[in-house]
Amino acid sequence: MRQLKNVVSYPEHYTAKDSQLIDEVNAWLGADKKHTQAALARLARVSPSSLNQIIKGTYATSPSPLLVSISNAMRHAEESESDVLAPVETSVFRLAMTCFQMARRYRNFAVLSAYVGTGKTFAAKHYQRTTPNTYLIEATPFMTTQSLVKLLARLVTGVDSKGSIDDKFRAVIDVLANTDSLLIVDEAETLTPHVLHTLRRLRDMTNVGICLCGTEYLTTLIKPEHGQFDQIRSRAGFWPETVRKISADDAAALVQTAFGDEEVADEVVARLYAYCRGSARMLVEGLIASVQQFRNDRELNVTLVDAVAKQALCLKSIA
Repeated sequence: MRQLKNVVSYPEHYTAKDSQLIDEVNAWLGADKKHTQAALARLARVSPSSLNQIIKGTYATSPSPLLVSISNAMRHAEESESDVLAPVETSVFRLAMTCFQMARRYRNFAVLSAYVGTGKTFAAKHYQRTTPNTYLIEATPFMTTQSLVKLLARLVTGVDSKGSIDDKFRAVIDVLANTDSLLIVDEAETLTPHVLHTLRRLRDMTNVGICLCGTEYLTTLIKPEHGQFDQIRSRAGFWPETVRKISADDAAALVQTAFGDEEVADEVVARLYAYCRGSARMLVEGLIASVQQFRNDRELNVTLVDAVAKQALCLKSIA
């Protein structure tokens, strides 16, 4: 047993790094009394009892994995307070990060399909914004091979290169070949067969990863064996099941982030989750935004949520 700062005696399975992080947690919670353990636990996706045990030094197993989540939650909360759009590490966000990392690491295709509003596009934009050598293309139903290659040439080379489409394509290949670059294509279910085959050829000639992101229709487009996209299907090194909705824990983290230091009651979170039906977009851009707009210093409770859902969003009561 060892004593840290003469305050808490930590068991041997607490590492020095654990001790340092616990000091940071205590300092963060004590700063101006702005933050509560309950709010931090919700942001970190950790049970309040586990967080309390970790801080007191009574957690039975190694607290290291949970302390990483707690530290990330504190950092994200501070970014939010600085007016920076901070990501909430929902299950969808983490799955998207894995897709991007797998495609980049193994220089192959990864496929991320999810229902509308679950947060895949937000994750893609965050990864592109924070990770060097990542290129994001938002596809449209009108994208042709020519328009794809022109867009890639601008993104990758930084200039509107002259020459034919083949010249531009080869210029892209020259820049990307055998680098650690990653290409993310969002709304990929809208792409035509010719564009998808161009992406497949790009991957083969550059040896870089490509992640296709889209709705549930993306899977039905590529999945059939021996179909017209079998060459892409056979190159998909990571392809999880289609994400249908965010989880209740995801919703709790999003709600707590939105309301900052204010402790949100469990029944309020549950009611907001019920109304959003698993859509992060509906939760954040619809319900939470409306509650914040029309709250007018009223108590944040289920009655307020029901009233806003009915009057501002025309949602059917679930009370």
